[in-house]
Amino acid sequence: MKSIGEDIWIVDGEPITAMGLTVPVRMTVIRLTDGTVLLHSPIRHSPALAQAIAGLGRVRHLLAPTTAHWQYLGEWQRAFPGAVTWAVRGLRDRVQVRKSGIRLDRDLGDTAPAEWSGEIRQGLVRGMGLHEAWFFHEPSRTLVLTDLIENLDPARLPPVTAAAARLARATVARPALHVRTAILLGGQQAKGDIRTMVALAPDKVVFAHGAWFAADGASRLNRAFAWL
Repeated sequence: MKSIGEDIWIVDGEPITAMGLTVPVRMTVIRLTDGTVLLHSPIRHSPALAQAIAGLGRVRHLLAPTTAHWQYLGEWQRAFPGAVTWAVRGLRDRVQVRKSGIRLDRDLGDTAPAEWSGEIRQGLVRGMGLHEAWFFHEPSRTLVLTDLIENLDPARLPPVTAAAARLARATVARPALHVRTAILLGGQQAKGDIRTMVALAPDKVVFAHGAWFAADGASRLNRAFAWL
């Protein structure tokens, strides 16, 4: 784990394979003021990682912030059976999710639940086929995203993945082309969701794939969505 601010850490996990492409992935860990711990977009579980996280406090919340980031939830549910699993609406409707046997306890909505309101603000970006929850950790002024921005380094990717990432524009610290299309097709709802998020003016922006914004977050976030 790498500390990036007050009570917030990131963990870069083993690369994942999706649709034949191999990409890096990242989890964010937040300790709440009640001493419990929240895992955003959990990566592959390992006993050593679980032990390190448990050293921060009781793992109470597991978050699936998109319909694509859920594959490792079962591993963490078995490691921390008392944790509540939160997911964006629509995830439980996926055939693969129903077959997996993972438990989805509560939905992630437009506003933060009582469990972390007052220290983490929350919202949704809803586009055509896109549903992502964002989280703004107020003590560290860190915006935590998942797939809305990608910033992959082709030199660190396998050749086929590097070529695909370039074509998808997933290497330029902006939404990949399929995400841009989903936002545009989402109309005014999606544009309004993005404006609300950008208005947070974060100091840092973390996302799941590629080099995150460790500084100058507000202006870099504005540039990422300037095409809107």
